[in-house]
Amino acid sequence: SSSSAASDVYKRQALRGALGRLAPSVPAGPLLDVGCGTMPYRALFVGAQPYEGLEIDQERNRANPRVTHFYDGTTFPLAADRYAAILCSQVLEHSFSPEQLLGECHRVLMPGGALLLTIPFLWPEHEQPWDSQRFTRFGLQRRLEACGFRVERILKLNPGLSALLQLAIEWNESLERRLEVRLPAGWPRLVLQLFWRLLWALPYAAANLLGAQARLLAG
Repeated sequence: SSSSAASDVYKRQALRGALGRLAPSVPAGPLLDVGCGTMPYRALFVGAQPYEGLEIDQERNRANPRVTHFYDGTTFPLAADRYAAILCSQVLEHSFSPEQLLGECHRVLMPGGALLLTIPFLWPEHEQPWDSQRFTRFGLQRRLEACGFRVERILKLNPGLSALLQLAIEWNESLERRLEVRLPAGWPRLVLQLFWRLLWALPYAAANLLGAQARLLAG
């Protein structure tokens, strides 16, 4: 629905902002986007030459012209020490062997290279049945260090009240979907959709206002 699309924009705007602030610190050189999809953050990494994408070998991914390399879900078909930086955004929760995925990232990363890793926490199940887990900061750090990484920084996005607002948005959307299924097509469904757009706009507007205030406080 249109509310789901707008909610997705809200959830990802903090993520894009954080990546934009971190991107200049990433070493210049070849970058691998693990689970690249549509490469939504490619423009942030101006020093990435070349910028390559990796996806699991599936039919739908084979049709994606942005993907440079395909892998079997276990081993990257890439030489060791090949990349100055790796971006792995919202992918680890889909891996049934997260240590294996992180180990492959470490193997193909040059000494002194950087891994930018993002994961969801307060996020509904998505891309079922491939959404398999969530991580605390402590569990994630232990896994990274076990694979040879030195963790420099862990950032939490949308904390506190902003997290509660995100949950309110998700609740609105899930209730909207359940009710729409029971209504016949035509004006009853249109009226309900209008009602939910108005109700959904309240936490969305509050979340955006809260984010703007946080940016002002941060300078």
